[in-house]
Amino acid sequence: SPKQEPFNHILLVTVDTLRVDHLGSYGSTKGLTPRLDQFAKESLVFETAIAPSSFTLASVAAIHTSRHPEEIRILNNQSKLPEGLPSAAQILRKQGFRTGAVVSNFVLRANASGIEAGFEHFDDELPEYEINRPDYRERTARITTATALRAFKNLAREPGSRVFLWVHYQDPHGPYTPPANFRDPHLETERGASDGTRKLVVSTEDDGLGKIPFYQYLKGHQDAGYYRAGYDGEVAFVDREIGRLFDGLSAQGAFAKTAVVFTADHGESLGENDYWFAHGEYLTEHLVRAPLMIRVPGRKPERRTDAAGLIDLMPTLAALGDASAPKSALGRNLLATNASATNSTLHLSSLLASHVPRFGLVEDGYLYIASLHGQELEEQIFRLGEPEKNLRAKNEALATRMRERLSDLRGGMQKGMEERKQALDAGDRAKLRALGYVFD
Repeated sequence: SPKQEPFNHILLVTVDTLRVDHLGSYGSTKGLTPRLDQFAKESLVFETAIAPSSFTLASVAAIHTSRHPEEIRILNNQSKLPEGLPSAAQILRKQGFRTGAVVSNFVLRANASGIEAGFEHFDDELPEYEINRPDYRERTARITTATALRAFKNLAREPGSRVFLWVHYQDPHGPYTPPANFRDPHLETERGASDGTRKLVVSTEDDGLGKIPFYQYLKGHQDAGYYRAGYDGEVAFVDREIGRLFDGLSAQGAFAKTAVVFTADHGESLGENDYWFAHGEYLTEHLVRAPLMIRVPGRKPERRTDAAGLIDLMPTLAALGDASAPKSALGRNLLATNASATNSTLHLSSLLASHVPRFGLVEDGYLYIASLHGQELEEQIFRLGEPEKNLRAKNEALATRMRERLSDLRGGMQKGMEERKQALDAGDRAKLRALGYVFD
């Protein structure tokens, strides 16, 4: 059984655009995440966890439904989840849990994304205006934490209530505008990097290919180090606020009785492959590798080397609620007996979030990526956890095996499911475009 000692509640915390290499528990020496590093010492930590894509709605849909985004036709952030798809919230609600969510990304708003299914309380209020996009609203981490604590208190107000709460923090997503004094401690180090003082051209577009995306540009600043220091500051800020969330639940007498799952939807490119301060275009490791930590009261902390995916979280959340995942779930319960002896099937896709369709597979410590340039197939193979170097040229047999495996995976996906598109007005499209997500 995954439950080593009784607990009442389940908390799922997801962070937008969080690179795994910025957490101390995953080897960072930046010192940005003291609260999450302490949490890791109490948790089951997966050294390799993979997001199914590098854009928000695809990854979040996989977390909640345990389905490949390509199969359920989540092709970009304008897609909508199919109706009737079983979700973690629906399963836990049937188990008697009060279900609530507090999200801070416009992409995840209710009645557009479809991600609200199963939540009796879904708070997608975005009360703040972004600093350099006056028409775009968001919710930064300080307010997200306060809102989440109120939501939990309300859901748990009746004696004996069991609560499933999902909290999604937006902050590391650009533009990188952490509170005062969160950027400054990192400026010297980031500007000291080999390209830290490089002056970047500001794009009129939002895709980050070779230039600073327009939505990321902060007036008067074009050096790479300034933006990387801002990203560092955003990570440090969200770490502090997640700590405040944990402390607030402790003050309500709940944290010790709560199982906590922590992860991110995807990472961020900070200049790799000349791709600046963006995500969605590629499927390389810094974009699809995610932190994944699970703290179950009474369960001993452990580091696991079996490959896990965000697609495994719905079956794992169901098991925490003493339920079984539906047959439609493609992932596995990461807390099951002997779960560490197997690896997950990790399929990746960029779909319409990139200019070039890309598909991938993680297997045996390798990341295989196939990019379709018209009729031309470009293949890349990387060793996870090692400096990025394409190993394709010297690994013909490996490429053939992974290409065939990927083809089998895609060929075996359920056919006939059509994409549901969100009903977007001009204002909605402008907001998505400001996030760097809409390609017209």
